[in-house]
Amino acid sequence: MAEQKQYRVDLSELDGVVKRLRALDKDMDEPCSKVGYGTSISKTALGVNFGEAEDLTSAHDEMQTYMDQTLKKLQEFIRDFGLKAHTVHGAYDDAEHDTQKSMGG
Repeated sequence: MAEQKQYRVDLSELDGVVKRLRALDKDMDEPCSKVGYGTSISKTALGVNFGEAEDLTSAHDEMQTYMDQTLKKLQEFIRDFGLKAHTVHGAYDDAEHDTQKSMGG
């Protein structure tokens, strides 16, 4: 009969990962908000009837949209990974308790 490999999960480390991801998610709120709403420039801020000024404000708007989408996607990834890590932690914790219970502990 083939020997089964046993793996052990460090629940405290997994819990630490969940906590760090939650903190990172919270820390992302300000940059996400700032890039979306705090970096706007008016269409006339760099001059009027000046082609390069229009090109620059247009490039700024495109970059602002790109950064906003990128940071939102990153925060979504962090939240998704954090939720999955939390779920895995709960499953392993439940399995550990079930094992202890079945052994009379």
